[in-house]
Order: sequence, then structure tokens, then C-alpha cells
Amino acid sequence: MNAPLFTAIPTYVPTLSARNAASLRTLCNQAQTPCKASGDWTQRPIVVRRGDGYGIVAEPGGYGVVHVTVPKTLSRRDAARHALIALAYELMDGAARGIVRGQLWARPAAKRGRPVSGTRKTVSERQRKFLRQV
Repeated sequence: MNAPLFTAIPTYVPTLSARNAASLRTLCNQAQTPCKASGDWTQRPIVVRRGDGYGIVAEPGGYGVVHVTVPKTLSRRDAARHALIALAYELMDGAARGIVRGQLWARPAAKRGRPVSGTRKTVSERQRKFLRQV
């Protein structure tokens, strides 16, 4: 699994329902990743909902309720991982960012057409490829 390169822009509302909310620590358990955060930051109520795409609705502030919408097709583990990524990189949650940092599954997907090796080709390699096509 790779992280989506672009997800939704967060929407802020004054109040949200905390029904069926899980803590950051519970979300880490579902994502099968160690929770590197401690303290009150791990008690933030997070609701992961299934939908057609990605979406984030949050209360203002660092401790408010957050509703993260993920695609229906994701497994429970992948849904929790996408929710952690959304918290880390869309809401700029420092605790979630510390959890996600360095995880292989949190790397953004490679651009289309990129070489499998990830290395750039030299000018002579590109020229050879071009001449073979002509």
C-alpha cells in the first residue's frame, strides 16, 4: 500500500459528534504499527468513515474531534493507515506525523512512467532508446 499523493483539504466545523470515535492509540493498533506518541495527544477522538473518496472534517484546535472518510474498498488496516496519513499530512498533527514517519506504507505512490529502479537514465541511455524507436 502506498499513500495517496493528494487527499482532501480539511473542512473545519464548530462541533462534531464523537460517536464511534477511536483514539490515536487504537487507530495505531488497527493499522498494525507502533504508537510512538504518548500523553493527551493519543486521546484525540477520531472517527473513520467509509465513503466514495477521501475527506476530512475537523473541529478547530489540536484536541478536537476529527472525521476521516476513506474509500469503501480499503481493508480495516489500510483504512486506519490512510486515516493516520490524513491526520499527519492534511491536519499537520505532530503525533500522527511521528507515527507515520519512516513507515514503508506511508510513502507516496510513484508518478506514472517513472523507472522501476527509481534512478534517472543517462543522456546516452535516453538517446539509445530514442534511436531504437525511430
